[in-house]
Amino acid sequence: MFRTARETLRISLSRIRNRQFLDATMAATALVATADGEVTFSELSALDTVLETVQDLQIYDPHIAVDIYRDFADAIVENAEAGRRTAMAAVGKIDRNHEAAELVIRVAVAISKADGELSPLEARAISDICGTLGVPLPSET
Repeated sequence: MFRTARETLRISLSRIRNRQFLDATMAATALVATADGEVTFSELSALDTVLETVQDLQIYDPHIAVDIYRDFADAIVENAEAGRRTAMAAVGKIDRNHEAAELVIRVAVAISKADGELSPLEARAISDICGTLGVPLPSET
């Protein structure tokens, strides 16, 4: 019983510490997926894959993560300027964690390439995210 309680507490603490990473990842994903005006099935499928494979995101219920993504994406679609500003603010909250920032960029690149092509608007979104995080633009963009 004590072991179960301790494990539950450990998971809860991990969730609290990683919440900014979750928000930043979902915000970056929304910025890239909405950049060209069309969110494709392949981009959403890639998001599901990210949620299943990135260890720091596996501690969250994927439905919660998708809801966070949808909130950012819906805000961008509803009011592009304000929605992007809100999403970029969430991304910026992890700018001091270089490892997390690089992972967010890798996720953004994966989402951008999910439909087989990297549009100039998606490349611009990734560039903006890199600028916010203080991370160099990856060579594959």
